[in-house]
Amino acid sequence: MIEFAHPEAWLLALAPLWWLWRRRGSERRAVEVARLLLVLLLVGALTGPRLRAHRAGRDLVLAVDRSRSTLEFDPVQRLREFAREAARTRRPGDGIGVVQFAGRAQLVRPPREQPWEGELPAVPEPDHTDIAAGLRTALASIPAGRPGSILLLSDGEDHGDELETATLEAARRGVRVDVVPLRRGAVLDLAVQAIEPPREVETRRHFAVPIWIEADVPAEATLRVWRDATLIAQGRRRFEAGRSRIVVRDRIEQPGVHHYRAELVGANDARPGDDVARAVVRVLGTPRVLCVTPGGREDRLTTALRAAGLEVLVSAPATAPLDLDSLDAVRAVVLENVLAGELPAGALGTLAHWVRDLGGGLVMTGGAASFGRGGYRASPIEPVLPVSLEVRKEQRRFQVALAIALDRSGSMGMTVAGGLTKMELANRGAAEAVRLLGPGDLVAVLAVDSSAHVVLPLSPVEQHGGLIARIMGIESEGGGIYTATAIRAAAEQLARAPDRTRHIVLFADAADAEEPDALVEEVAPKLQRAGVGISVIALGAPSDPDAAFLEALARAGGGRIHFVQDPSDLPRVFAEETITVLQAALVREPTDVEARPPLRTLGDLPLAFPRIGGYSIAYLRPEAQLAAVSLDENHAPILSFRSVGLGRTVALLAEVDGELSGPLGDWPGLSDLLEAMVRWSAGGELPDPLFASLERRGRTGRLVIEAERGAESLLSRVRGRVFDPAGRAVPLVLERVAPDRLEARFALERLGAYRAAVQLDEGVGVALAPVALPRSPEDEPPADPEAGLRRLERVAAATGGRVDPPADELFVGPRVGRGWR
Repeated sequence: MIEFAHPEAWLLALAPLWWLWRRRGSERRAVEVARLLLVLLLVGALTGPRLRAHRAGRDLVLAVDRSRSTLEFDPVQRLREFAREAARTRRPGDGIGVVQFAGRAQLVRPPREQPWEGELPAVPEPDHTDIAAGLRTALASIPAGRPGSILLLSDGEDHGDELETATLEAARRGVRVDVVPLRRGAVLDLAVQAIEPPREVETRRHFAVPIWIEADVPAEATLRVWRDATLIAQGRRRFEAGRSRIVVRDRIEQPGVHHYRAELVGANDARPGDDVARAVVRVLGTPRVLCVTPGGREDRLTTALRAAGLEVLVSAPATAPLDLDSLDAVRAVVLENVLAGELPAGALGTLAHWVRDLGGGLVMTGGAASFGRGGYRASPIEPVLPVSLEVRKEQRRFQVALAIALDRSGSMGMTVAGGLTKMELANRGAAEAVRLLGPGDLVAVLAVDSSAHVVLPLSPVEQHGGLIARIMGIESEGGGIYTATAIRAAAEQLARAPDRTRHIVLFADAADAEEPDALVEEVAPKLQRAGVGISVIALGAPSDPDAAFLEALARAGGGRIHFVQDPSDLPRVFAEETITVLQAALVREPTDVEARPPLRTLGDLPLAFPRIGGYSIAYLRPEAQLAAVSLDENHAPILSFRSVGLGRTVALLAEVDGELSGPLGDWPGLSDLLEAMVRWSAGGELPDPLFASLERRGRTGRLVIEAERGAESLLSRVRGRVFDPAGRAVPLVLERVAPDRLEARFALERLGAYRAAVQLDEGVGVALAPVALPRSPEDEPPADPEAGLRRLERVAAATGGRVDPPADELFVGPRVGRGWR
């Protein structure tokens, strides 16, 4: 039988049929009949005709709750038991599908006739439960018109708000939802109910940390209390039934945010998840300036800032405390001519977030290891700077031919944080290298596994878009990269450009680089003698099996080795290497500089600037202020600054203490200039009539901003932002709950510190003391232990389902449905 998906479309035929009826006396009858048939065919296609077919069998989708609260029931084992029963009792035409869910849902397998015995992938967001997402994913896997049912395995604990809607969707589809409650028996529990240090304390002050223990019956256990990674108290105790209060005293030397954890060991109770509770405390001290200097040295910069009365913390790049907990005690960070790649993993993203979203200050100074030459191009830091770091043609001294050989072996198909594969990030890195090239340059790109595949033969760089599109299409496949094959194929491409500076960039897995052959001993030195350099970007660590070979290859090729442990850093590293090959982004000649009036915005400074010995090249952003400019042909923004989000940044392209300092190093006004740069970047405080705080009430966070009497008008200028433990912005609506008070509430859904900042004016942001959940919402003892069961019973009742259905009746129900072809 034929049905139409859009029968209303037949109405479109009325107008042409009326017109043809008006012309029914026409002599061109054959033409009119042909037109009529054409109109009917076109309109008929729009109606979506389909042939109803009858398909025997039905589908069963097993939807398993894998949130943290279900772990004690071993839900995966229960799923396998039901999958085996389903395979045993299914009839021809029946399909078995699998869905898992926690905070998000994932279709593991759509319904198929084959039994399911596969592995489950990592559970998505285990600290949250959204049963509705599981139901909807299961429902979507059953074709429309196909008989089917869902078997839901869950404890019924739910943190979503759409379960009722999802249940009604299943009922409208006629899809029965049977439920298997993962029940708890009689619970005898011993729990750390809370650990409650003060929200804020002064450094070196003693304070109390109360810990509350809840016991259903008398029990013994060892209580351990940790501050960060330090065990500050432990002891075995007997806890009487009811609530017990234990107090630990502490004293903290270092300002910043510190994490407390209280845990019961050896409790052997029914809910091990609530044997741990967490809290955070903010320790206040004199605001600091963190100076990250080459080797952690003391120099002109640090000496000048200390002489100005600032509290200065000096650090080498590799050990710089650039995590959010440490940065809470810092007002400004100075990056003084240090390579981006030497900073701790993830530090660039954290630093950019701290500046933009939490009101931090950042100062960057120039030199051969800073700005573009230092690897900050295409990094999270570049967008917050007052300057951009692209390479423009006026910087270029010669033309290059660049051959990029990319490892596309099977390991590059792995998905990493952010949802992209290693291959996709490597492609982005190669694309970033191409963006830095310009007219007159040549580029070739090869994808290499056991053989070399020329994706882009040596081509002039004229229109970046077409070249980049071809690079972004490279996909992972094959075995490990054959390095000798890669180098020889890249050299063949470069042989076509003998009149340019030639360089090979090899991207390879440091744990799986095959076919070393005689690359180090013969091939690379021969290429170097012919004017072809080799650099290696190795994904992995210096300790990986093939790291020593790749490092030797780069050394023999006269190039550089970059070890990249975070694949998301690949675009930045490709950019750094390309800028080095181009020998761009740095001027090594003495240059006169002119001060501009915005210089006085930084502080009470004379409108003067000395000659400098050289500088990093960068370009002023439209929203930035220019405080000093070079008087050469580049007109470079030697000193610039801007507000960005809640924070402020300053860029000094000159080197403060090094070979490019020139007369700047001995200039009497240098100390005042450095102090003004740092103090301006540090921003200001909220005015005294305003008070802001971040609070926690159970699983709800609350941002409160209050104004003193007479200052209520300031509240109309205030903005507030909250960020979850992953640094993602939390949707926030500040409501005026009283004439002198703003308030915003939000759900606390994840472990870790929730942070907030309040902004009054541009570039004046103040971070607040953070809050944290004591434990995952999944590990909280339910206020009503039977609520989950009742929730599941309602789902089953609304869809005609059953509670604990017999295993041999999973496929009970209609077996002939409507399908369309």
